[in-house]
Amino acid sequence: MVELLLTEGALDKLGARAISADEVAELLRNAYAVVRNPRAPTPGSRRLLIGRTNGGRCLTLVIEQAVEPTTWLTITGWESTEIERKLLSDR
Repeated sequence: MVELLLTEGALDKLGARAISADEVAELLRNAYAVVRNPRAPTPGSRRLLIGRTNGGRCLTLVIEQAVEPTTWLTITGWESTEIERKLLSDR
């Protein structure tokens, strides 16, 4: 993954969960895992990016590939669940 884009809509959703744009950027600089999103509207269309911020928060983002293969669009995100944190620690 090279670039992760944030729309105003995604920033609003993340902000409602106290997740900042800076924290999203930190996920890509730290250890992270990308897994299939079992709730994607179309199988394989969206993935989950699970990672840690510099402050140690474990976050999960729903991402979708944009037209460019190295660009991903952030849809929403939340504090990782216990199962999601385990997926990250298993990698």
